[in-house]
Amino acid sequence: MIHPALDKPYIQLICNPYEHSTSVNTRVTIEVMQKDLSRDDMIEVFEGFMKAMGYHFSPNECLGIEEHE
Repeated sequence: MIHPALDKPYIQLICNPYEHSTSVNTRVTIEVMQKDLSRDDMIEVFEGFMKAMGYHFSPNECLGIEEHE
C-alpha cells in the first residue's frame, strides 16, 4: 500500500514546450516525492533537470553552492 502523501509530488520542476510551430512539442517534468532531501541532493535533481532541458555541462562542471566573503 502506498502512503497517501507519497503519491503527490512535493516539488515539481516543469519546462513547458515552446509555443512555436518549428519546435518539438515536449514537456520536461521532474517530480520530487521526498520532502526531506538534503541541499546537495536537491542540487543534483536541479542539475539533472537542466540537462534534460538541454543545458550542457562539461565533465568537470556541476552545480553547487559557492561561499562568498
